[in-house]
Amino acid sequence: MSLDEYRRKRDVRRTPEPVPAGDPQPGPGHRFVIQEHHARRLHWDVRLERDGVLASWAVPKGLPTDPDTVRLAVRTEDHPIEYLEFSGEIPAGEYGGGAMTIWDAGTYETEKWNPREVIVRLRGDRATGRFVFIRTERGSGRDTGKDNWLLRRSDPAPGREPLPRDVLPMLATPGPLPRAGDDRDLWWQVGFGGRRVLVRVEGGRTTITDEHGAELSVPRLRDLGPSLGATQVLLDGELAGPTDRPELWIGDLLHLDRHDACPLPFQERRALLEGLPLDGPHWKLAPVFHGGGAEVVAAAAQQGLPSVVAKDAGSPYEPGRRSAHWLEVSTGPEPARTRRQPRPDGGVTRVGRARLTNPQKVLYPLTGTTKADVLAHYLAVADVMLPHLRDRAVTLVRWPDGVEKPSFFEKNVSRHAPEWIRTARVGTPGGRSEKADFPLIDDAEGLAWAANLAALELHVPQWRLGPRGGHQPPDLVVFDLDPGEGTTVVDCARVAERIADRLAGDDLVAYPRTSGGKGMQLYLPVTVTRAEQTSEFAKALAEELARETPGRVTDVMAKARRRGKVFVDWSQNNPHKTTIASYSLRGRARPTVATPVTWEEVRACRRTEDLVFTADDLPARIAEHGDLLAPLFTSRQRLPRRG
Repeated sequence: MSLDEYRRKRDVRRTPEPVPAGDPQPGPGHRFVIQEHHARRLHWDVRLERDGVLASWAVPKGLPTDPDTVRLAVRTEDHPIEYLEFSGEIPAGEYGGGAMTIWDAGTYETEKWNPREVIVRLRGDRATGRFVFIRTERGSGRDTGKDNWLLRRSDPAPGREPLPRDVLPMLATPGPLPRAGDDRDLWWQVGFGGRRVLVRVEGGRTTITDEHGAELSVPRLRDLGPSLGATQVLLDGELAGPTDRPELWIGDLLHLDRHDACPLPFQERRALLEGLPLDGPHWKLAPVFHGGGAEVVAAAAQQGLPSVVAKDAGSPYEPGRRSAHWLEVSTGPEPARTRRQPRPDGGVTRVGRARLTNPQKVLYPLTGTTKADVLAHYLAVADVMLPHLRDRAVTLVRWPDGVEKPSFFEKNVSRHAPEWIRTARVGTPGGRSEKADFPLIDDAEGLAWAANLAALELHVPQWRLGPRGGHQPPDLVVFDLDPGEGTTVVDCARVAERIADRLAGDDLVAYPRTSGGKGMQLYLPVTVTRAEQTSEFAKALAEELARETPGRVTDVMAKARRRGKVFVDWSQNNPHKTTIASYSLRGRARPTVATPVTWEEVRACRRTEDLVFTADDLPARIAEHGDLLAPLFTSRQRLPRRG
């Protein structure tokens, strides 16, 4: 046998694959290897030792697991014996470029071997049984010239069951929240009000069917199959979000690697799910909480989610049945997703008394994001955003012709605000007039009114208005971290960690947030008696950091002094200044959002994109974390003296 074709296809200077110089020597001929190959398309390479080389077939969907399944196998060039132990990364651009790992290895017996039929019995850890390769005619169309074979398993796998087809999801029984003292052991799973689906993954390929068994096309989930490799699963989930950009929330497991999971108790099925690599760019496990049902339902309601399913810990999965073992508890008489859904009205969208004109006007040309999409974002985040706006004078930044055209700040809205929008007369030192009528946005109607004005950004001060309209003392200290030329949000994250460490020395806790632009902010909830205290405290800490590391941090506003440094802008605590509101969009090329983040995310930030979130990212983040800045409303801290 010759390895000429194998050598011709490989550059020994680039590939880590074994490329022996000598001719193959005949050996015992009883070993095999199966390699999982993440090349341009995922496939499995079956290699059988024969006449001193490895006879090789590429099997796109992996070995069949039952006699009723027939798989395509494409005969490829013979490989050297050294390939029995090869795994590694073949460089991009090289033949077969991609990651290759050993899926199984062992020995085999030959029952038949001729140019048209090969019958072998494999004895490995994962591949055990009798397999038949039958050669077909040469490929046609795009497969012209390929040496195609059919591969089938001729004996049943003992104790193994094929992945089921034509099953339907299990359904929950609607009902009220169980009373306190109910002795059932319940696991509470959040529902997103999406489309119920079953997801079948086999041979690295994904098939999705709806609750009626109809097959769906969901391009965003095409990478789910390859991410699971040879793992065979049948998952229960729901597709939530925009129909063209859905997210898959995985809630249950019916089948795993040729074993029926339906008879298992829910808590065991959940444990199996958590052991699988199911945290992808567009798919995640649905949040589940053991106990605390009333709190889970209340939290889901606050986030605008329609329901929570209480699953009995010991319940089996009953395909196609509505079962009393699952209880669907509504978060309210009218689910938030229905209550917040804008209603089309002859080209105008309404939210209560607010009307959205020209809803299809594109405000972000790069992404095609429309005015209606802007409204949808603000309604999706309303429950977590409104507490950050409540009783704060809002400054609007409007882009009436989209983000590629000029914008303008608007404080005084007395000329066009409807009567039902609350306003407050607030001083504006340095402005065109001594005072202006600022809007107060405290409900979804107010957000819809702002969206109709193409007010993409909402800015607020660090103080609230009192019952009679006067300024209350600031309740927040903000450290606004602005990256100068040559630095990024990654550098801001490192400075944020230093600030957090300094604050911890004073028993203070700050909460991080992206700006939605280039930088980030840290917020510190405080109680002060003088408005100047917050600026004094922030300035002293900024000066301290700048003295210690003048090459990396500056407390000076001049842009020429910021190159290669992070500017810690303490002046944003001035009562007459504002910062972008949490969950507000930004008027950038993409609809980025000022997003609360965890300290774990800050510490892990190594790339700019690690701390960039768009409107599409927010529903899933809110479902997972709730409002990460909620402690700003409940945790008041006293400031020590610095310097």
